[in-house]
Amino acid sequence: MDNVSYSLLALTVLSSTVFVCVSKGQKGIKSLVFKAIASFLFTLLGLYAAFSHGFDWTTLLFVTGFIASCFGDFILALPEWPELRAKKQELIMFGGLSFALAHTAYYIGMIILFGWAWWTLLIALFFAALFYFFNKLVMDIDYGKLAPGIFLYALFVSIVLCQGLYALVALKFNLYSILVASGFFFFYVSDVILMQIYFDEKRNTVKAYNFNLGFYYVAQTILATSLYFIK
Repeated sequence: MDNVSYSLLALTVLSSTVFVCVSKGQKGIKSLVFKAIASFLFTLLGLYAAFSHGFDWTTLLFVTGFIASCFGDFILALPEWPELRAKKQELIMFGGLSFALAHTAYYIGMIILFGWAWWTLLIALFFAALFYFFNKLVMDIDYGKLAPGIFLYALFVSIVLCQGLYALVALKFNLYSILVASGFFFFYVSDVILMQIYFDEKRNTVKAYNFNLGFYYVAQTILATSLYFIK
């Protein structure tokens, strides 16, 4: 990493921290602007890391994932605006599709880099069930008509998480694998909390948003930084 890299990393951390502190549930134009800046910066960090490493299929796919995540960030902020609450389920679906595209890009990029193992899918089923039924049974969340889509999204998130964990085995706990595994774990936790925010009015609080957004931006920043350490 060079001075530009460290500067971008510092700006990314600073902007995401400011956004989490001022978001107050992602309401208002100021919150939307800060969110756009924070998401743009982790994408820029990843893009510069890809440029520094040398563009290949893995880095290009990760950058694609960062860009898709930016679109998802913007779309999922819209249901909090009073004028768009009637379209909440549709916006959640489109936001979920953006993140599904991002996860697909991350997943393929990792397979190209360090391979794949069939048993990761079995572990992913466990994590997907944990994601879905923890919120449904323990947190008493009703997914409504979106229940099949939520389980499918939970499976997407879990498959990518398990591929990230597989990196620890395939790459023998090198720095890149540790960063990737950590990044996708934080992503998973962030999404578990996100379901509680969008499907349970009682948990739709500033504190819940802060945890959700905090874990999310930590995840994306770690994943973008990991590209500097691909060997």
